[in-house]
Amino acid sequence: MLKLVKASQKYLPAVLKVLDEYREDDRPYGRGSVVSLIDAADRNAAHLWLEQKQNEDQGIGLKPGYVASTYYWLMDGDDYIGSFTLRHNLTPNLMQIGGNIGYIILPSKRRQGYAFSGLILCLKEAKKLGLDRVLITCNAKNTASFAVISKAMRHFGGEMLPDITIDGECEHRVWVNTLA
Repeated sequence: MLKLVKASQKYLPAVLKVLDEYREDDRPYGRGSVVSLIDAADRNAAHLWLEQKQNEDQGIGLKPGYVASTYYWLMDGDDYIGSFTLRHNLTPNLMQIGGNIGYIILPSKRRQGYAFSGLILCLKEAKKLGLDRVLITCNAKNTASFAVISKAMRHFGGEMLPDITIDGECEHRVWVNTLA
């Protein structure tokens, strides 16, 4: 059964077991938000990474310009499928790139509907935080992610914002309504 769980010690071994799959992914946007976990695992400091993510969820020890965010793992039973970050609010920078939700799916699990299913679960978590809509952004070259975001907007309502260019890269930005 598919579930979204907060990053925790309970599921950490399942995630660490598949990090090599991200390391070997040479596609653009292949490693995204798991880069910091890979770095921590390489230093035998995954427990410190996990503690940092739990603090970020509570808004503790945030770096300047950062916002409270919850880091989730998408699990199918005991198997790790992907990671989702839910930022609790937006800064001017996050309004341009990053948005409220970021996600990455394990390379071997891509194009199987997991991103959309995980996004639905994340939209429910966003509603619990009191968010009526969330901003989701992606690089215009990331057509698979844009397809998932567009599908969510069509199903749940929302609004496409004008694209913006940052450092020569075009960024799509979409508001998606959250789910009760």
